[in-house]
Amino acid sequence: MRFQSSVEINAAVEKVWALIDDLEQWHKWMPSIHKIERVSEGSLDVGSRLSMTARVSGLKVRLLMEITEFVPKRSVVMEGKALGTRLIRFYRFEPLNGRTRVTIGGEVSGLLAWLARRGGQTVSDEIAKAAKERIESLEE
Repeated sequence: MRFQSSVEINAAVEKVWALIDDLEQWHKWMPSIHKIERVSEGSLDVGSRLSMTARVSGLKVRLLMEITEFVPKRSVVMEGKALGTRLIRFYRFEPLNGRTRVTIGGEVSGLLAWLARRGGQTVSDEIAKAAKERIESLEE
């Protein structure tokens, strides 16, 4: 089961990437994210692990995610499991003449995939909206 959300942000891809790459600060501008921590040391790359705590569909969920694809300023893909459900999340960045199209989404499978898909869509929509608002407010 797939889900995704896209938004165009009035800022260069470098500024959008800087906001998304600063994972530990997400909780300050995104209501459903309570905490994100890097479990592995060093800069983000393939194999890096992240611990996330979020409120999804009214439930507080903790996920351990591993980055499986990492192309700076272009894409990040991560995978994890929670409550018998496998989750793949992706973030894609496309430069558009000084603007950036951000596509956030994922795919879920397993026991509670229907619930995880709904929650994943909600969080993807929220991240897209919050990132646009945050970055564009800083540009003014």
